[in-house]
Amino acid sequence: SKSKVQISVAFTTGQFKMTTTNSSYTNGELASRKDSARRLAANMAVDENLQNCQTIGIGSGRTMVFVVERIAELLKQKSWSVKCVPTSYQAKQLIREHGMPLAELEYCTAPLDWAVDGADEVDANLALIKGGGGCLLQEKIVDTAANSLVIVCDEAKISRQFGERWRAGVPIEVVPMAWALVKRQIETRFGGRAVLRESAGKMGPVVTDNGNFLIDWQFDAQQKWEQVDRELHMMPGLVETGLFIGKASAVYVGKFDGGVEKLLPPDGDAAGK
Repeated sequence: SKSKVQISVAFTTGQFKMTTTNSSYTNGELASRKDSARRLAANMAVDENLQNCQTIGIGSGRTMVFVVERIAELLKQKSWSVKCVPTSYQAKQLIREHGMPLAELEYCTAPLDWAVDGADEVDANLALIKGGGGCLLQEKIVDTAANSLVIVCDEAKISRQFGERWRAGVPIEVVPMAWALVKRQIETRFGGRAVLRESAGKMGPVVTDNGNFLIDWQFDAQQKWEQVDRELHMMPGLVETGLFIGKASAVYVGKFDGGVEKLLPPDGDAAGK
């Protein structure tokens, strides 16, 4: 595409200083820079966390391709072996394609050593919005089962507060018969718009790996997100939210200038781990 995408970010978020300011790229150039940044971040995350004989949770999405490629590369170099717990059908296929052993969470008798995943947005406190790809329920289950959660992303995902970078809203998985009820309850209680996610590949709504529907809550005001997440979980028919609060142990941020920055939670450790 010949259209230009303007990137203008000049602020400090916690430990992270956004350094790409007033740069203009074509859509193709921007996609290439994002992929390069994610690959660098994935390599660093894997290099710092991978050990022999681990059991690892593998997230979903485009960034996980780079993560799994690096894991497979190191396993071959070092003659190591690991087991991988997938968070989606896509993750399962990716693990298989790279010849790595699969493990099912229900048969894991101890916590996973670590889980690795991407994010749609990361705020100043390393709270996450996830689920743009529709795998939030299994991702949250696997991430919670791990001793630590490592996030890999590019710098365009970093913001001071939710909604600055990710405009699609908070993904919410719901039982199909309850979607309209949950939509009304969210809009009445918190404002904004809650939109049933429609499928691009078929007529009708997106159906998750678990047979549920997805609502994208496009909030119109900042919230106390931990409290909001608790209240959302009290709504009958709501299965899970894309709010991952206090989950991230580290965020590896690939920057467009070729560097990688590692961010840690403000208290030095992820809450609830």
